[in-house]
Amino acid sequence: MNWNDTYNVELDNFKNFGDPGAEWFGHGIGVKMIKCIQSNCKISLEDPILDVGCGNALLLTQLAKLGFSNLYGIDYSAPAVKLANSIVKDQKIENITLKEFDFLTDDVKTLPTFSLVLDKGTYDVISMEDENKEKRTRYKENIIDLLQPNGMFLIVSCNWTQLELNEQFGDAFQVVHTIPTPSFQFGGAVGNTLSATLYQKL
Repeated sequence: MNWNDTYNVELDNFKNFGDPGAEWFGHGIGVKMIKCIQSNCKISLEDPILDVGCGNALLLTQLAKLGFSNLYGIDYSAPAVKLANSIVKDQKIENITLKEFDFLTDDVKTLPTFSLVLDKGTYDVISMEDENKEKRTRYKENIIDLLQPNGMFLIVSCNWTQLELNEQFGDAFQVVHTIPTPSFQFGGAVGNTLSATLYQKL
C-alpha cells in the first residue's frame, strides 16, 4: 500500500471539501484510547506525548482540545504531515508539533523524550514488511529510547493478539491496562478484532 498516494487523496479532499479523512480503526477506539490516558496514565497536561505514525493527527487534535499542551506527531509520509498540518491550522491548534520522520531509519536521538508514546496501527504496518523481525526490533528499541523513565506506551493493533504483544514487549514493559475491544467467535474460539494495551517502561 502506498501511503503517500492515500494521503494525497485525503489532502485533496480536505482542501476541496474540508474532509479530514478517516480515523484509523474508527472513532470508537480513539475515544477509548483517550479515556485510557485520562484514567490510567499518571501524566499532566503539560507532559510530552508522541504519536508514532500520526497520519492526519486526529488523535492529537482530540487530546489538544482536552487541554494537553505538549503534543508531537511524526509520520514518514510527507503528504500525511502536510494534511495533519492543514487540519491543525484549520482548527487553530497551536500546541501540536508535526514532523516528517521515518521511525525506522531516522535518528530518534534528534527527538525529545516523552512521558507517553501512542501507536494506532503503525506497528502493524511495520510488521507486515518484516520477515526477519529486524524492523520490529528496531521499532521496540526506538520506543524504549524515546520514553522517559517509567514512561507509558499505548499501542493498538489489528494484527497481533494481546498475548503476542505481551510476548514481544514484555521484557521491557509491564502491562498497566488492557482496553476492552470488540470480540468475535470462530470455530468455538473467541478472539478480538483489536488488541489495545497500555504498557509502562521497566
